[in-house]
Amino acid sequence: MYKISNILLLAAMLLSLSACHQAANQYTIMGEMPATGFDGTKVYLTDIDGTQLLDSATIANGTFQFSGTVDTTKMAMLITAPGSQERYYSAFVLEPGTIHLNMVTDTLYGTPMNDIYYKSFTCDTTARNYQNQLQGLMEKYYTTLSPDSQAAIVAEYAQLDSIINVYNISRCKEIFGQNKDNIIGAFALSQLVQHESMSFEQLDSIMNSSNSIIAQYAPLLKARTQLFNVANTSVGKHFVDIKGIDFATGNATTLSAMLDTTQVTLIDFWASWCGPCRKEISENLVRLYNKYNAKGLNIIGIDVWDKIPDHKKAVADLGITYPQLIDTTKVATDNYGVNGIPMILLVDQQGTIVKRNLRGEELEAAVKEALNIK
Repeated sequence: MYKISNILLLAAMLLSLSACHQAANQYTIMGEMPATGFDGTKVYLTDIDGTQLLDSATIANGTFQFSGTVDTTKMAMLITAPGSQERYYSAFVLEPGTIHLNMVTDTLYGTPMNDIYYKSFTCDTTARNYQNQLQGLMEKYYTTLSPDSQAAIVAEYAQLDSIINVYNISRCKEIFGQNKDNIIGAFALSQLVQHESMSFEQLDSIMNSSNSIIAQYAPLLKARTQLFNVANTSVGKHFVDIKGIDFATGNATTLSAMLDTTQVTLIDFWASWCGPCRKEISENLVRLYNKYNAKGLNIIGIDVWDKIPDHKKAVADLGITYPQLIDTTKVATDNYGVNGIPMILLVDQQGTIVKRNLRGEELEAAVKEALNIK
């Protein structure tokens, strides 16, 4: 009996430990939304970038709930369904415990890291006031018919946006300094990278001297890779080759094969759906190609994030006659650290990048300088 009792006791202890382990990893999210306009619609739980869907729930009577387990504390986001009367986004920390979150008021409480996140970011009245001012300027712009008044609003918006950026840099540095050993610090540093012109070397140094929570935070790893690729394709570096399809022939090719070593080349990352891309092409690139091609200028369009039929129509509509490379690998922009398009760079006859991020009047000035045209 003694041995059997000990075995039963041991089994009970193991079951208890197992139950405690499961409970320790359990999270519950108690959410609130207005019932009107949202009942019956979905709320999506994603990673902080909104790229990985983790779960979904249906709003009923203005509430919704998520339950699950999480092995590692991470930043996450809740997003209301497309097509709702108004779309809401709420960032928070996905960690064990019961998390209470109101997506309209941004009220957040219930677990240790969420309490810190709420205090550090959501409760920042200065940041909220700035955002309200920006929103007010946007509304004023769209209700103002006078071009002069709209121009003044755009200038005011840009000035305020610059002030906000300085504030955000200071705020993120302070929050990171106070949370260097937790997920809030990782999030603050990732926000700092977005607001401050940080180099690859600076971010790499910080991450290498930080603990695993900071060093392995996915958005920071992504940012470090992006900054490395920017540095690797900066002025003075040799161009990085790109594989794809020659639009003119439909055959597989590379950027290096399309470059003419007797010419300087503008390389334009663009897509058919991109308004600013089309503007640069119609107002500058087509004109520059026609004007300077015989004098030693080539232009190669790199079509990214696009569909070939849409690209074909855009080429015809815009009157593009210079070569086009279709990025079929979907890594062209990654390899050049491109976050947004258009991104236009100038390469000399030796394949060295001599200018990057050219736009507008800068394009012709750079071409004339490279071709030594006065």
